[in-house]
Formats: sequence, C-alpha cells, structure tokens
Amino acid sequence: MKQAWLLQPSSHALLATALCAFSLGLLLLPQVRLQRPLAQGVISLHLAADGGLRLWNQPIAAAELRRLLAAPALRSRANRLRIVPDPDTPWGDVRRLLSQLDSLPLHLEIQLPAPTPKAG
Repeated sequence: MKQAWLLQPSSHALLATALCAFSLGLLLLPQVRLQRPLAQGVISLHLAADGGLRLWNQPIAAAELRRLLAAPALRSRANRLRIVPDPDTPWGDVRRLLSQLDSLPLHLEIQLPAPTPKAG
C-alpha cells in the first residue's frame, strides 16, 4: 500500500521533468539551428520582402548591422556573410543591401530562394 503511494508522486515528477525538457527543446532547437552556420564561419542575414533584416532570428536595423558586422570579435569567427532574401523580395533591395555591405572584410554570398511551385 505504501509503495503505490510513493510511486505516484515520483511518476508525476518524472513526467513533469520530461515535459519541461521537451518544452525547453522546442524553444531552443530553432535558435541552435539558426546559429549553426556561425560555427562554420557563415553569418546568415535574412532579408524580408518589406526590406526588414533579421540576424539570428532577431530584427536588426541596417545602420546597426554594419556596426555589428565590423566588430572584431565577430570577424574573427566568421569569414562569409550569406544574404538570404525572401522569395518576394525585389532584387533592387538585394542589390542595395549588397552595395552597402560591399566594403566589409567579409566574403558576400547570396542564397537564392527556392522557386515557388506554380499553381495548376
């Protein structure tokens, strides 16, 4: 009788711990996946169709981006800047961003968006 009484709270504690670990994994896994290229020397900069910039899944202003990318601590770990435009981003915005970042000591590359499937 006493064993069943002790087993129930410990199973609830184990279940709560497993749920917490699972929830934490759901929160951290996307961040880790987005930051993985930095370990390979690549900074991925996402350019939205409205001209917004996102670095490591955080919005960033264009003026702040240039200052951040020029930081010596970041340059020592990364050697390439990968620009990832949304499929609906006008190429004029991509070219404008490239011309702003051309003077940085990083190699620039563009990851072309996947083609959108045609309806029909």
